[in-house]
Amino acid sequence: MRIALADDHVMVIEGLQLCFEADHEIQIIGTAEDGEGIVELVAREQPDIAIIDINMPGMNGIEAVRLITRNKENLTRCMVLSMHRDPEYVKEAFRAGARAYLVKSSAFKELREAANSLQEGKTYISPEIANVFVNNLDTEQQAPSEAIKILTPRERQTMKLLAEGLSVKEIAYNLGISYKTVHTFRTMTMQKLDINNIADLTRFAIKAHIIEI
Repeated sequence: MRIALADDHVMVIEGLQLCFEADHEIQIIGTAEDGEGIVELVAREQPDIAIIDINMPGMNGIEAVRLITRNKENLTRCMVLSMHRDPEYVKEAFRAGARAYLVKSSAFKELREAANSLQEGKTYISPEIANVFVNNLDTEQQAPSEAIKILTPRERQTMKLLAEGLSVKEIAYNLGISYKTVHTFRTMTMQKLDINNIADLTRFAIKAHIIEI
């Protein structure tokens, strides 16, 4: 198994190299300290797996993964190894084309397991963050449809019109109510949904299928 490494911390690179050197089935074909470097290294050497950090100077790891994987002739599988546990980083990494995501607190044994999974054409997420990631997806899918139930019909109607870009004056005219009443509905809706601006209200309305893009 031929592996390339990318991290801007020399100690991380050297630590990984030492661990992998003990495994006779693995060959480290090169290392890079930034996104541009790993993209060039992968293009030149075509390793089986590229293990890439997210935070690097210049081009970050996510963009490097995107550039590596968008070339359909490139068979290198990308694994992100990062300090970030936030589900948004995990989702963005997989959207970019990564096939595995591990946190840096993982044991080397887990890193080896992830590498095996990628060799077998599978994906891998650290168990340490898998539950958080799945729970976040569940929340995203269920929260809008559940939260919408706490709004009154008038509040839903007001939210829909606000999300569609109508002004308070236009909403008052459409609903046949006063400006003050529209302001009240808007305030109550945002308080109930814990939303602070129209942009977030619009995103919520889209997720809840109140409006379509």
